[in-house]
Amino acid sequence: MRLLTFFLLIGFISQIAVAEVDINRDACIQCHVEIDDDLDNPVMTNYENDIHYEKGLSCSDCHGGNPEGWDDEDAAMYDNDSFIEDMSKMDEVNMCGKCHADPTYMRQYAASVKTDQLAQYWTSQHGIKLQEGIDNVASCTSCHNVHGIFPVNDPRSTVYDLNIPETCSKCHSDADIMKDSGYPTDQFDDFKISVHGIALLENQDIGSPACNDCHGNHGASPPDVGHISDICGTCHVNNKELFQSSHLKDAFIKEGIAQCEGCHNNHAVEKTTDEYLNWENNSVCIVCHENDDKGSKAVIMADSFYEIIMNLKSGIHMADSLLNDAEQKGMEVSDYDYNLEEAHRTLIQTRTAIHSFNLESVIEVATPGMKAIEASLTGANKVLNDWIFRRKGLFVFSLIISFVALILYIKIRDMEKPD
Repeated sequence: MRLLTFFLLIGFISQIAVAEVDINRDACIQCHVEIDDDLDNPVMTNYENDIHYEKGLSCSDCHGGNPEGWDDEDAAMYDNDSFIEDMSKMDEVNMCGKCHADPTYMRQYAASVKTDQLAQYWTSQHGIKLQEGIDNVASCTSCHNVHGIFPVNDPRSTVYDLNIPETCSKCHSDADIMKDSGYPTDQFDDFKISVHGIALLENQDIGSPACNDCHGNHGASPPDVGHISDICGTCHVNNKELFQSSHLKDAFIKEGIAQCEGCHNNHAVEKTTDEYLNWENNSVCIVCHENDDKGSKAVIMADSFYEIIMNLKSGIHMADSLLNDAEQKGMEVSDYDYNLEEAHRTLIQTRTAIHSFNLESVIEVATPGMKAIEASLTGANKVLNDWIFRRKGLFVFSLIISFVALILYIKIRDMEKPD
C-alpha cells in the first residue's frame, strides 16, 4: 500500500512539473509577465488562478500566434496568420464555442460538462442581437471575465450565485448601454430590496433565485406574459398549478396581465403578507377591482379568504398560549402540541390554496386545521383544569395532614403529662 501511494505521489508531482515546464516554455506568458505593468490593459491579472491556466491551456489556445517566438514579437504574433489581436464580440463567442461546444474536447476535462452553451446563446436576446449586427450586447467575457476566469462554483467567480445580480447589473443598470433596448435600468435596485434579493445578497442563501434562475443562463430571454407562471412555478409548484386551474388564468391572459407578476411584482417581489387579502387595508386585489362594491364576488371572496386565515392564526395563537401556560405549570402537553403542528401546516396550505380562487376549496383545506385547533384548545383547557384540580386537592390534602398532625401533637402532649 505504501509503495502504491509512493508511485501515485511521484506521478502527481511529475505531472505538475511537466505543466510548469510547458508554461515556462511559453513565450507569450513569459513576455507578458515582464511587460504587464506597463500596459494600459494588463492581461496577466489573476491569470494564474484562471481555470484555463490550471487545465494547462495558454494564450495561444485562444489568441493563436506562436508561443515559441522568443525575443521576436513579430514572429510570436503579427507574422503568424493564426494570431488574433483585437477580437470582435462575434469572434469571441465563436472562439469560446470552438472548445465549449465540442463534447469530445470538453470531456477530457469533465465527464458531465455541458456543451450546449453556444447553441443556447444564439437563441438568447444577446445572441440574436449580436447576429443582427448590434454589438452592444453581452458576450462570453461580459459575464465570465477575460483572463481571470474562475469556475462557476468558486465564490470569486463573477457568475457565482451571490455575484450574478451584480454581474448582470453592470450592463442592465447602465443607462447608456440599455438606452436603445427599451428595458428599464432599475431591476438591480428592485431586486436588492425584494424577498429574493434579501435572501440571496444579505442572508447569503444561494438557494434563493438570482437573475439566471428566472431568465436563463446562456439562453437568457425575458419570459412573456403567458409563461411567467412557468418560471415562478419552478420553485412555487403548488401555487402555479392552483392558479392554472383557476378562472383567473384566462382572465389574466385576456387582459395582458402577467401571472404571478400581476399580484407579486417581478424584480421587486415583496414578502407576502396576509394583508394582501384585507380589503380594508388596500388589498392587492383592488388594483384590478377598484370599482367593485362591497357585495361583489371579488370583495366577498377576498374578505372570506382573509377571515379564514385570521381565524386560523388567532386559533393557533390562543392554543399555543394555553399550551405554553400548561407546560410551564408542569403538565404534559406533547399530544396536543402535535395538533398545533397540524394547524400550522394547514395555515401554510391554506395560504397556498388561495391561488385556486375557489372559496369552497380553501374552506376544505382549512377545515382540518380548525379541527386541530379545537382539539388543541380542548386539550389545553383539560390539562389546565387538571392542574387546578390538583392544586385544590393538594390544598385539601394539606389541611387534612395538618389537622392529623395537630391531633397527634395534642395526643402526645397529653400522654407526656404526669398523672
